[in-house]
Amino acid sequence: MTKNYLKASVVLLLVWSACNNPKKDKAEKVEVINLKTDDEKFLALKDTAQAKLNIFLDSLKPHALDSNYRFLVKSDFAEGKDHEHMWSVVYKYADGKFTGIFADSAVYLKNIKMGDHVLINQKDVEDWAIYDYKRNTDMGNFSDKYLRSKQGK
Repeated sequence: MTKNYLKASVVLLLVWSACNNPKKDKAEKVEVINLKTDDEKFLALKDTAQAKLNIFLDSLKPHALDSNYRFLVKSDFAEGKDHEHMWSVVYKYADGKFTGIFADSAVYLKNIKMGDHVLINQKDVEDWAIYDYKRNTDMGNFSDKYLRSKQGK
């Protein structure tokens, strides 16, 4: 029973850390960036993330529940014909799947909300990020610079 309380506490901590970003302005508006389905640059960045996923997995294994780290994966969420590519905090990997908590804000989709539990297939990972708060470093997040270059267009 103590083990279940510990797991529940860790999950709550992960949700809180995913949702609580002191640098984020609460009045900040979300800008939707629309890309074509066959956007070659974005697809190449997904290939990069997939090719380097072993780095993510090697770090996740020993640090998954360590509050000094935050592990995120970006994947496609769909509802009918609508798709949004969004982030989830993950804390477990087994049998080719990541278990985590949805940590983004859907604009069009109504079937998912921040804090929902998610299961993401490894093959569906489009990007990943590791934040090491102890050393103030990050890794991954391959698509960020490209998507920022598309803002306002």
